[in-house]
Amino acid sequence: MATQESKIDAGDPADPLASTGILHSIRVYPAFAMLMLGTLATNTGFWMYQTAVGWLAYDLTGSATFVGLAGFAGGIPMLVLAVPAGVILDRSDRRQVLRLSQWGVMLISALFAVLIATDLIQPWSLLVVAAMYGAVMSFIFPTRTTMVPSLVDRVDMANAVALNSATQNATRVVGPAIAGILIAVVGVAGTFTLAAVLQILALYTTNRLPAAAAGRMSRGAAGRSSFLLGLRTVAASPILTGLVLLSLMTNVLVMPYINLMPVFADDVLDIGASGLGVLLASIGLGTVAGALFVARSQAPLSWRGIQIITAATFGGFVIAFALSANLVVALILLFLGGFASATFLAMNQTALQLRVDEDKRGRVFSIYLLTWGLLPLGQLPTGLIAEAAGAPVAVAGASTIALIGIALVAWRYPSLRE
Repeated sequence: MATQESKIDAGDPADPLASTGILHSIRVYPAFAMLMLGTLATNTGFWMYQTAVGWLAYDLTGSATFVGLAGFAGGIPMLVLAVPAGVILDRSDRRQVLRLSQWGVMLISALFAVLIATDLIQPWSLLVVAAMYGAVMSFIFPTRTTMVPSLVDRVDMANAVALNSATQNATRVVGPAIAGILIAVVGVAGTFTLAAVLQILALYTTNRLPAAAAGRMSRGAAGRSSFLLGLRTVAASPILTGLVLLSLMTNVLVMPYINLMPVFADDVLDIGASGLGVLLASIGLGTVAGALFVARSQAPLSWRGIQIITAATFGGFVIAFALSANLVVALILLFLGGFASATFLAMNQTALQLRVDEDKRGRVFSIYLLTWGLLPLGQLPTGLIAEAAGAPVAVAGASTIALIGIALVAWRYPSLRE
């Protein structure tokens, strides 16, 4: 079966999305609205958890290296399980996979809160529980994303995919912004508790999803052949390969800057936990603005080289932030970086979704999520460099390497520039 690359051009300016408005798919499809509510809850809870883990790791050890190690422990399971999870999704009832995963992440969040509230948390136990959390989330992220096309008509899929992407990418910084404020107000244990409550809401919405959300299960080859199908599909399409590589550059080399926000707040800008919330809120506002910009219209996807431009712009703003010692300037740059990040990620994910057939979507999207699983490979060395030379040097250096990588991808895959 041919991929949807041959059926629909995600950059077609004649796409009917332009006349539907930002929230069209939410208004028209109640099941999709329920899925989005659950995604909003579970992803916000996840990013709140990520921020709380980073702050807790730094509070327990005072080490930027351990902050990077904590991110490494949580991300490695996503790297190991991403592709197998895609195989499972294409061959199983996605509602049941999501239901079991939501139970798991809810219980692990609650365990974290109990360990902190009872002063039983230790650096080693933080790493263990973080790894457990990452393992469960490696199923939740792709399941929710691959459900989207099953709940809307094809004519509205671009709007739905963009809204889903916008929601996911907005929560990745809105969640940390909320967590930064909560850490200062109710403490780390309270933050973990509220993250667990959000997972309860996500579980409730999952139980209300219709049978259509289960997806169309693949009945083809199993085992190793099924495992490799996603890799072959991506490798056969230059545009899919280019989209995945751009995501790899930004996720592995630029995104670790968020993991080091506690270090910037405490050591560089000297504004503490409450200041951490302000920094993350600035990123969050920028991300929401960027996400809504993309969801409003798919027109940006028709702009020549837009994924390359927004990826490079994101890296540039992060470099400027890392080298800034002024709080006001830093907040402005974080907002602009959040806007560029959300714009790039939403358009990148939308273009990828629209080019893949339903029965391959789980496996192909799991390849895309491998770029998130590889995030620890950037977090750990960035943390080590931050420990030795300071967070500004670590973040600016990694983002500069990302810009070089983005330029090489643009040169190697000219279809991204067209």
